[in-house]
Amino acid sequence: MGRHSGSNKSGTAKSIWIGILFLLVAGSTYVAANKFFAQQNKPQTIEQSSQTEASTQPETETSAEISTATTNSASRTSSSTQSKTKPQLDPAELLANAEQVYYGVYYFKNNQELSSNNSAPTVSASVIKVFIMEYAFTKADPAEVVQGRTINDWVVPMIQQSDNRATNVLIDYFGMDTLNQFFQAQGYQDTRLERKMLDTAARSQGKENYTSLNDCMAFLKKLYQQQGAYPQSTMLEIMKGQTVRTKIPSKLTGEITVANKTGELDNAENDIALVLTEDNPFALVILTKNMTNVAGIRNAIGDFSLAATQIK
Repeated sequence: MGRHSGSNKSGTAKSIWIGILFLLVAGSTYVAANKFFAQQNKPQTIEQSSQTEASTQPETETSAEISTATTNSASRTSSSTQSKTKPQLDPAELLANAEQVYYGVYYFKNNQELSSNNSAPTVSASVIKVFIMEYAFTKADPAEVVQGRTINDWVVPMIQQSDNRATNVLIDYFGMDTLNQFFQAQGYQDTRLERKMLDTAARSQGKENYTSLNDCMAFLKKLYQQQGAYPQSTMLEIMKGQTVRTKIPSKLTGEITVANKTGELDNAENDIALVLTEDNPFALVILTKNMTNVAGIRNAIGDFSLAATQIK
C-alpha cells in the first residue's frame, strides 16, 4: 500500500515535468515561427509602403511643362511689354524747321511701318529722277546711244551727282508725256513731270514736278524686294554710288550702306533712301516744303535717319 502511494507521486511529478518541457518546446516553436513569418512578410510590408507612397505622391509638372509654361508666360509678358512700348520716331525737329513734313520708315525685317500718314502730292525737286531712271531701265535699252553717250551713261550722273543736264537729255529723248504715262502705269499716282530741270520760266508759270510719300515708298520697297533681278539690281547699285550725302546718310557710320537720292529747291529739301543696316534694313522717305532754315532741316533729317537705325 505504501509503495503504491510513492509510485503515484513519482508518476505525477514526471507528468508535470513532461508538461513543462512540452510548454517550453511549444513556446520556442511559436516564437521561431513568428520570427520566420515576420521576416517573410517584411519585404511585402516595405513594398506595400513604397507602392502607397507612389500612389499618394502629388502630381507635378514635368520639366518640359514647366519650360513651356515659363515660355508662354514670358511670351505673354513680352507681347504685353511690346504693345506698351511700340517704337516711335520723334519728328519734332523736322517740324520745327519746315512748314510741311512727310515722312515714312518701313522696316523690311518685320514689315513694320512708321509714318506721318499724310501723303499728298508735293514738290519733288530732283527726287523725281529715280522714276525717270526706272523708265530708262524698264522701257529703254541702256546701251542705246543718245547724243554720243549711252542711256546708262546719262542715268548714272543723273542719280549720283544729280546732274540736271543729263536729266533734261533723257526727258527730251523719252518725252514728258511718255514718262508721265509710265509713272501712272506703275502706280505712282502723285508723280508727274510738268517741266524740265532748271526751267525757271516754267516755274514762274506755276509748273512744277511732283511726287509723294506713298509713291517714293512704293519705289523703294520695290527696289529692295526685287533687288536680285534686273532692273532693280542695276538701279540699286547706281544709288549706292550717290555722292550727295548731306541729309539721310550724314550722321550714319560708313559701315552702313545707304542708297539714296536727294532733291533740293528753294522751297523743298527732300531725301529718300534704302538704309541697309545688317540687322534691320529699312526704306526712308523724308519730303519737306517751305523750310525755315536749310541747315536746320538738313541736320534734322540726319538726326531722324540716325534715330531710325536705333529701332529694333
